[in-house]
Amino acid sequence: TELAAAARAVPDRAWHVLGPVAGMVADPPPNLHLHGWVAEIGPHLARAALVVGGGGDGVVAAVAAAGRRFVCLPEPRAFGEQTEKAAALERLGAAVVRPSWPEASAWPGVVAAGLALDPAAMSALHDPDAVPRLAATIERIAAGLDAR
Repeated sequence: TELAAAARAVPDRAWHVLGPVAGMVADPPPNLHLHGWVAEIGPHLARAALVVGGGGDGVVAAVAAAGRRFVCLPEPRAFGEQTEKAAALERLGAAVVRPSWPEASAWPGVVAAGLALDPAAMSALHDPDAVPRLAATIERIAAGLDAR
């Protein structure tokens, strides 16, 4: 599979894959570890030098919260939200972006570019107080509407 080929192309790095993998990986290289679904991704992210994932809100938020370097492979969506988010991450220096899964021969360069990122750029996008601040803002707005 493409995943096994990518791991073979970068043999000096361990590849830990979380979530389902379509199709069986025949004869996986020794540096490819398929974990399947895991209850908690946090410990895996904490150990990762580089995360490769899509451009969905959940993945991007988890990578930002963990302050990890990121290679973003945005998935095509009807309104292009992952592509637009990926472009913004790239502009901010928070991610290396490739529009699709790279060829095996490209992975050494992709990994090197990802490892060259400053993880502070991604960390800066995480605000642990965002939800309480948003809730407080909504309450203030609602209170103002009630006062009318």
